[in-house]
Amino acid sequence: MHIAVKIIITVIVSYFIGNINAAIILSRLKHGDIRKSGSGNPGTMNVVRTYGKLVGILCLVLDAVKAALPAFFAWWWFAGTPYDVGDKLGLYISGLAIVIGHIWPVTMKFRGGKGIACIIGVSLLSQPIVTLISFVAGLLFIIVFKIGAMGSFVMIFVPNIYEAIMLGTSSPAVSALVFAIVAIALFAHRSNIVRLFTGKENRTIFFPKKKKE
Repeated sequence: MHIAVKIIITVIVSYFIGNINAAIILSRLKHGDIRKSGSGNPGTMNVVRTYGKLVGILCLVLDAVKAALPAFFAWWWFAGTPYDVGDKLGLYISGLAIVIGHIWPVTMKFRGGKGIACIIGVSLLSQPIVTLISFVAGLLFIIVFKIGAMGSFVMIFVPNIYEAIMLGTSSPAVSALVFAIVAIALFAHRSNIVRLFTGKENRTIFFPKKKKE
């Protein structure tokens, strides 16, 4: 099959898989709509604030798996052999399309989440150890400083920057896709960045203090 046909199929399928939003599905199972709660963002952090840690963890896992599975198959399809670390073009074409589909889903009038869990899912495939370490570091940052956006940035920036460094100049097209994913995540968080600088960012409290009786 011609490479252009592979790219088109991968982009279309991955984009529409990205349209599936775990936060919205879980909130409907809770007889609500996450888009009408908290910050209004259909993503993991808002799910944690609205429905608690366990539902938030489930949301994170579902969105990460949603991204990882098609990205893995695209990686395999493009490389010709399973898990070929030398050819990640399919992985990142699919990953980028999924993130775009998650953030700007046509099925929800282009109003989706911010793609952090999806990026984590893709990063777990490419750099599993670095991604896990970054995730733990980002989670600890959120627990200590209660700033979800900054913790999310730690989770996705470190593994993707590391990946770009490891790729070097050997795969410029793949490096460009990696940077595109990070750039899109930054753009999706532009309102959070403004609130960070103005001190108005929403707090994410995993362990609220119990009120004294």
